[in-house]
Amino acid sequence: MNSADSMIMVVNRSGSAADNLKELIEFMDAPNVCTATPKKWQEQIGDSRLEAVFIGPDLSDRDIRTVVTEIGELDPNIPVVVITEDLNQ
Repeated sequence: MNSADSMIMVVNRSGSAADNLKELIEFMDAPNVCTATPKKWQEQIGDSRLEAVFIGPDLSDRDIRTVVTEIGELDPNIPVVVITEDLNQ
């Protein structure tokens, strides 16, 4: 499987925040990076293999738990990074 067969997923409600994170990941020379909402992330995978999932800060706790559970059911070895906002700034 080559890098064209793998992807990194950014799951977030806000399209602009997801696009910013996508650009940062692509800057680090990552394989295919795509963005999706919590309800549509599975549709975006297609035939690709998920390398990692970044979950944005605008998801509710319930959405985060649901996405993490679904990723674990797909493959429990996929790294998941949950990004939080620092409300003290």
